[in-house]
Amino acid sequence: MSTTVWLVSHAANAVLRSGTFPQAPEGPVPGDDAEEALDARALDALAAWRGRWHARLAFGPRHGEAPRALTSPAAIARASARAAGFAGATPSDALAETAFGAWQGQRMTDLARVAPEALAAWTRDPGFRPPGGGESFDDVCARVGAWLDGLSGSRHDVIAFTHASVIRAAILHALGAPSRGFRSIEIAPLAVTALRRTQHGWVWLGALD
Repeated sequence: MSTTVWLVSHAANAVLRSGTFPQAPEGPVPGDDAEEALDARALDALAAWRGRWHARLAFGPRHGEAPRALTSPAAIARASARAAGFAGATPSDALAETAFGAWQGQRMTDLARVAPEALAAWTRDPGFRPPGGGESFDDVCARVGAWLDGLSGSRHDVIAFTHASVIRAAILHALGAPSRGFRSIEIAPLAVTALRRTQHGWVWLGALD
């Protein structure tokens, strides 16, 4: 039996729109702080998304069985899932945003001024790790690929609210493409990407509209 995974890129808030590297969650994921991650623009976008997508994705093709809802541990992803109508989504570390190490909380424009060579390497080289314990895109590809392959025996479809980097990694894994292709994939906020696991492996069904 095939497994379908719908990957939803979380809403854009003021932090994302300002080009700031997000902070990683510290310790256990709080239960009720997620709504603070959403501003008015994000809430409006999510209301429109819910009206368009919720009924379509809340019940999968398995005879009306609801897909398993997952989310990144990040507050913006958890808040997006809740506002989109998936309040019971379970946080999964496999879906976490890239760890940015010492860059978290810093703006790209500031890094472009103080560390231009490092920032340029990050945009070009999938093996580059930000200083201070950051992840490379290759690291993200490894954990996302392992997560996807771990779903091979699942009897449930999945809808997951996560980050653009995770979705890029999932697409490249499905295609069996080299990680350097990450520069050629654009993922917009609240975009829906579908993958399907078949007997021949993962298939990228494209961005849904």
